Amino acid sequence: MNPLHYLFAAYIATWAIHGTYLLILARKYKKVRREMESLKK
Repeated sequence: MNPLHYLFAAYIATWAIHGTYLLILARKYKKVRREMESLKK
């Protein structure tokens, strides 16, 4: 297999990991915001 294929696979995997991480952070942020709003009431 061409070494360039491994480079593309690593690039795609890296972006997939970063995207997943950002989604997890966004969900946790949303949950914390909801909890803050409920505590203010």
